[in-house]
Amino acid sequence: MRETKGFMGQFVRENRRGRTSHDSFPALILKESSTDYHRGSALALHLGWSGHHRLIHGQLPDGRCYLQAGSLFLPGEIRLAPGEHYQSPDVFISISDQGLNGLSAHFHHFVRHSLLSPGLKNMPRKVHYNSWEAVYFQHDLKTLCQLADEAAAVGAERFVLDDGWFLGRRHDRAGLGDWFVDPAIYPDGLGPLIDHVHEKGMDFGLWVEPEMVNPDSDLFRAHPDWVLAASGADPIPYRHQLCLDLSHGEVSAMLFSRLDDLLKTYPIAYLKWDMNRDNLHPGGAMGEPVMERQIHALYALLDRLRAAHPKVEIESCASGGGRADYGILARADRIWTSDSNDAMDRLAIQRGFSLFFPPEIMGAHVGPHLCHITKRAFPMETRAAVALFGHMGIEADLRQETPSDKAILAQAIALYKRTRGLIHSGQLVRFDSPAPFDAFAMIEDGGGQALVSIAHLGHDLAASSLAPTSLPPKIRFSGLEPHRTYQMRALWPQNPDPGNSAFWAELFDGGITASGAVLMQSGLLPPRMMPHSLLILHLQAI
Repeated sequence: MRETKGFMGQFVRENRRGRTSHDSFPALILKESSTDYHRGSALALHLGWSGHHRLIHGQLPDGRCYLQAGSLFLPGEIRLAPGEHYQSPDVFISISDQGLNGLSAHFHHFVRHSLLSPGLKNMPRKVHYNSWEAVYFQHDLKTLCQLADEAAAVGAERFVLDDGWFLGRRHDRAGLGDWFVDPAIYPDGLGPLIDHVHEKGMDFGLWVEPEMVNPDSDLFRAHPDWVLAASGADPIPYRHQLCLDLSHGEVSAMLFSRLDDLLKTYPIAYLKWDMNRDNLHPGGAMGEPVMERQIHALYALLDRLRAAHPKVEIESCASGGGRADYGILARADRIWTSDSNDAMDRLAIQRGFSLFFPPEIMGAHVGPHLCHITKRAFPMETRAAVALFGHMGIEADLRQETPSDKAILAQAIALYKRTRGLIHSGQLVRFDSPAPFDAFAMIEDGGGQALVSIAHLGHDLAASSLAPTSLPPKIRFSGLEPHRTYQMRALWPQNPDPGNSAFWAELFDGGITASGAVLMQSGLLPPRMMPHSLLILHLQAI
């Protein structure tokens, strides 16, 4: 979250990436300087739109302020004849006198009750296993079945086959657009793998990237005119791929036909819908800019697919969280938050993401011991505990994890299954955490119980002139009922540090009691925690 002080004039933010974007999320938050997470006045605005957009905050010379949010049109993109009209994207506004927690509580309630698919509201969010970081493009049935065995053994409930299953897809330079199962890898189709996954008690999901095409593909060779372009300039590939023109009726019809056929042929419960490049070529078949029509065509394709297959869940993915907004979420059930499964990165990413999106739609995966993006290593206790507070999944080669780490992961997944009802329905309350901690709670409506996460982010001596103290600072809770008494017990880690005090031994054993007022006003002194470790507490009102 970037902060800018108010000034006379205009603050203008624009996005021209052809998708919601990683760096220009379509939202603004206005708050007083004294506003924090749980006190003070604030207003937030979100544009529910997945394409080009412009946000404006302005202050007039007389002191009045104004906000504007809407699509950003390229020259000549919208031309209205007399009597025609244009429907702008929806703008969603939250106003709170209870700080940033109040803002996000309003947004979460709206998403849960007005935006998400009704059929999904009361269903538990299944633990995913995603094959990407385990095998990348190196698919073979034996290996994938082994991974399915490993995933089922730790408690996964869904197996998602990622990129690499379709024609010619041995690397990222070919195959996009040819959405047919590659017989060179799957001579009997996907059926044998799906059958094995089902035998292990999991359902099956599949990765697709329908909006893209590789120049090295049968589709592009047959229809080079089906890509978006700029008049007078050759299309420039990025990631060896180009963007299809969805506003072209034949393109959308072809994509629906291929996806519909896959979903009719195989019992696929879930589609991971990816988009791995910005869309920088705005021209359609007639040379005019079509970026507004491109997004509407995407929405129409998703709407048609969901109507034909209402039980299939869809994830919005765009190189991670590059397409996360209420426009796409009205047509999706989950958002992949980031391609970085680095646990410490994730804490910051999830904190920002959660201002507008509730935890149950936030894809959060346990990555490998050595993160493939940052090359940092974290213990399984931390990796699993961070992922537990979203829509939990696994994206690692479990064959490479140690038996002890797999046992810890299984414990974390079991804890997720016991607590996901609270995590995915409770109110997210962030604490004003003193350095070096990040702390928040998921609190049941009415304050009857809560699940608290306290993470030690590590000491950054380069950013501080103060050395870390021998005892940590107190964590003051927020959002509890002050007059209620809570039984508080530590749930994680499963094997606490035996060197901590008798107080903490009691907390891990039978638990202790404390009033909501004491926990919020006086606070809790955490145990000695190693950098990059995480503690989970459960509070039950008695």
